[in-house]
Amino acid sequence: MARPRVLYYVHTYFLDSCLETLQSIKHHVDIDLLIEVSPDSRKSTVFELPETKQFNRLENLKQILSPDLWHLFQPYFDNLSSVEVLFFKGKSMIGLDSIKGGFFLGRLIQSRNYDVVHFDTASGRAISCLLFLKKNQLALTIHDPIPHVGEESLLLDLVRYFYKRQARSISFYSSYSSGLFKKYNRRLNGRLTQLRLQPYSFIAQFKQTPIPHRRFILFFGQLSYYKGIDLLLEAIPKVLHVYPNEHFVIAGKSNGFVIDKKLLDEYPHHITFIDDYLSVEQLSQLIHASKFVVCPYREATQSGVLMTAFAMGKTVMATNIGAFREYISDGINGMLTHPEPLSIANGIMTMVASDRYLDMEKNIASGYSKSDSNHNRNTLMGVYHAMETVN
Repeated sequence: MARPRVLYYVHTYFLDSCLETLQSIKHHVDIDLLIEVSPDSRKSTVFELPETKQFNRLENLKQILSPDLWHLFQPYFDNLSSVEVLFFKGKSMIGLDSIKGGFFLGRLIQSRNYDVVHFDTASGRAISCLLFLKKNQLALTIHDPIPHVGEESLLLDLVRYFYKRQARSISFYSSYSSGLFKKYNRRLNGRLTQLRLQPYSFIAQFKQTPIPHRRFILFFGQLSYYKGIDLLLEAIPKVLHVYPNEHFVIAGKSNGFVIDKKLLDEYPHHITFIDDYLSVEQLSQLIHASKFVVCPYREATQSGVLMTAFAMGKTVMATNIGAFREYISDGINGMLTHPEPLSIANGIMTMVASDRYLDMEKNIASGYSKSDSNHNRNTLMGVYHAMETVN
């Protein structure tokens, strides 16, 4: 059977997971990888550009990255047909520049005659390209099947609706996500497939020499209500009452969530707040220097934070909600607690007691899983060949 010709389209925010998934299929498919970059997505965990004004609509990724950074990406991109960047320069997700960019993308898809166009998340900026796609040409990966609490948007709901309606196949990275999707989209149940996340290994390349003394407990990532920052802040004094020498670092920019600074001011020697976007080098060293990572989330359809921590060999204390239960074995490679302050505090103290987190680290699968890779390959190849046959 001929190799399918696939355009794999990804947003910078999901590039870290995409790099791992591509490894399972890149020897079996002719893949053109296209990365979407806009003014609000110039910075992500593994991708950063100072500005976008000087670039054309379509650029070769190798030409816009420094040689050192390209060298780190190159092993992931070996055996891909091309790796390009599609630039959107308008500030509005649904604006004139986005419409033009979507039309540009649509014409590009038609001219290259792809068998499959795989969108790794529904792109609002590129939505007008759907007008150019053939009937059974679109495959879709959904990372968040419904909006998180505090991040609801009618516009994004509309964008997702059009992608879901046109997609021949829809993939998820957890049973929880696919189950949640089925609950609200019963008519689309027959098209669903499930993939497995791999540890996000790109960041581990920046890990330096071993650190003799672990200094702090770490929360990192975009600050949002659903991530339970407030629950963690309420839990910290309970931990410090028993372990007064512990230190916490909270690192990340807010996504409309206002953090309560009173507790930060009350414990200036025990809580450090890094209110900034971190480069991949900075984040790698921060994780490397930590004891373990905390995820006090209210919701979790999947977690890039978890896969990033695992890639760095760090264990995670997370709440027992959503997809965390599918990737964390409680008390083995991490710990699960209830999403409320006392339970979170008790979980942290259990991890700290007798350095138990060090024992859990021994059970972390931080490398690439061949069984998960085989599962992802078989799943996606089944999707692509079925679409190729129809078209």
